[in-house]
Amino acid sequence: MGGWDEGALARLRSAVHRGDGAGGLDVLAGRPLRPVLQYAGDVAVAARGLPGGEVLARECAEELRRRGAPGDAELAAEIAGDSGLAGLPVDLGAVAAAMDEGFHVLDVERGDVVPMDEGGAGVPIPPGALPEGEDARRGVARRWLAGQGYRAVPRGL
Repeated sequence: MGGWDEGALARLRSAVHRGDGAGGLDVLAGRPLRPVLQYAGDVAVAARGLPGGEVLARECAEELRRRGAPGDAELAAEIAGDSGLAGLPVDLGAVAAAMDEGFHVLDVERGDVVPMDEGGAGVPIPPGALPEGEDARRGVARRWLAGQGYRAVPRGL
């Protein structure tokens, strides 16, 4: 992944998880967006009003619309501020993992992904074969979540 080593990816994941727009902008600077477009879009949302945030938002939205992969339209709408979806503090990586494993539910009160056999009440997460790559998996999870009426927002401690 040109320009993206494991350390840079870890810093990007961390910035998105914390909703740190400024930190995300720093990590994205000078690196290609395409390999991490789902993360870059989340940074664009978090960086609203920050220097460089508007440019990133425009670039991400254009590239998301051009690419058209699962979850891209939903993220482009969120960047534009017109998704119409309720925010839920959920980890898209956890939703994608639950899709891989099957038999999980999404707790729509707290945003937790829990195994069905733990008595978890919530929205069942459908099992399914996911594409290769972290960005594509986040997109599939984002699309499913939007279908339930939610958009992912950063989780607090």
